[in-house]
Amino acid sequence: MRKILMLVFCLLTGITQLWAQSKEVTGKVTDSRDGSPLAGVTIKVKGTSTVALTDAAGVFKVSFTGGRATLVFSYVGFEETEYTVTGGSINVSMVAGTKNLNEVIITGFGSQIKRDVTGNIARVKGKDIENMPTPTVDAALQGRAAGVYVNSQSGKLGQAVSVRVRGNSSISAGNQPLYVVDGVPITTNSQSNYGGATNPLADLNPNDIETIEILKDASAGAIFGSRAANGVVLITTKKGKSGKTNVSLNVQTGYSESTRRVPFLNSQQYAELLLEGAKYIDDQFGTPYNDPGSETTYARDWMSYFSYGQWDTDPNKTYEWQDVVFQKGQYRQADLQMSGGNDKTKFFISGQYLDQSGIIIGNNLDRVTGRLNLDHKANNWLNLGLTMNVARTLNRRLPDDNAFSNPLQSVALMPMTPSKDPNTGLPAGTPPGDVNIPMYYNPQITVDYAKYLQESFRTFSNGYATIKLLPGLIFQSDFGFDLLNQQEESYFQSQTVRNQTRAGRGLGTNRATFVTNYNTNNYFQLY
Repeated sequence: MRKILMLVFCLLTGITQLWAQSKEVTGKVTDSRDGSPLAGVTIKVKGTSTVALTDAAGVFKVSFTGGRATLVFSYVGFEETEYTVTGGSINVSMVAGTKNLNEVIITGFGSQIKRDVTGNIARVKGKDIENMPTPTVDAALQGRAAGVYVNSQSGKLGQAVSVRVRGNSSISAGNQPLYVVDGVPITTNSQSNYGGATNPLADLNPNDIETIEILKDASAGAIFGSRAANGVVLITTKKGKSGKTNVSLNVQTGYSESTRRVPFLNSQQYAELLLEGAKYIDDQFGTPYNDPGSETTYARDWMSYFSYGQWDTDPNKTYEWQDVVFQKGQYRQADLQMSGGNDKTKFFISGQYLDQSGIIIGNNLDRVTGRLNLDHKANNWLNLGLTMNVARTLNRRLPDDNAFSNPLQSVALMPMTPSKDPNTGLPAGTPPGDVNIPMYYNPQITVDYAKYLQESFRTFSNGYATIKLLPGLIFQSDFGFDLLNQQEESYFQSQTVRNQTRAGRGLGTNRATFVTNYNTNNYFQLY
């Protein structure tokens, strides 16, 4: 019996030693699409720490212990593949896929995996701002990026928008961030020669945008230098993808109007406070209220004059000036997009027409944009690409847009002053009527008898060429430019004489602005 047990023990020990012997598997990994070898594929023995890589010819060799093992093949841009082996040689064909791709951030020079980018980055997808009824990109960011403050300074279309990344960094210098569209820093400073600041970003179609990244940390300065002191807004536009051609047409319309208006005094309340102040002064000097030289008499005459005498007979008659300067702004927009391509050429083409009226009288924005994004693989060592945006923007601005002729300032006018001259039927203050009524300049006169057109032609373009010099080494050359041609034309008829002292017989001006920015990058990159 003892001899039998010893024999069984020796037999089991021999089997265990045989089972524990190291085994080796060799093979080759190829691309399922064309059979080309894949270099750098990671092969891991599942459940162990054993890892191997394929060489330049796609060949690998890996060892394991035991009767069988599961090998896991992984490679960027391909689906993860598992094979169960017992030894010998195998051939592995990997299928392309995007499931394991890491999110890529476009930086100043090339691109990086998102996890490798240091610094604080806020990201907004193009889907989040697509088809929003706003003509500018920066206004669409409002409330969508943490740490980014966006303030629309007025309700006027095409006017400058205040964008702050990490707050204000300077008292006297500018605080606007740097905007980079497809790798090209663009002009964002107002080019207006007169009146309120305008927004050059109104020339960019928000529906063309794929992603927006806001670099908020100081590390952005390592890429863009001192221009990144106020943060950087990286805008990447849409590109074509391999497959069938997709065509989309989107048409939308609507309107906008002012909300939450400030309630101002009516004529009765205004007169009550004005007379109370006048009587207080008369009491200080002991002047009778009915005295022709009293402040009370002066206040009564004041309200009678600026109401064309109507206050004397109907002191409760009130005119709401906010109803005069605000309007229901119409909004119409049409977008056409086409994208597609094959393994060699990919394209994205878009066009947009936008016609929008502001909530303030006399303000309208009309824009036509077109875009072509093209990527072409010329051969195995050369890739070419182009992004081009052309835009024509016509902004009907508020003429003579200053402190006292801005329509929003009409709320400072007396509530007993009618908006129309009862003697002429024209806007109050229009010749041949009394030009000194109302108390301040009537902005309706400028809207009816003046014009201020700002027309710009804009081109954002960037071309690149990528050359594979050696396996794992490429050279890329980029050249981009931003061309802005802007014309500002204004004309004031003689009716605006009170606000334009030189316009007794009319005043016309024409100003032209030309801005050219170009940017070039040439660099080597390992992949």
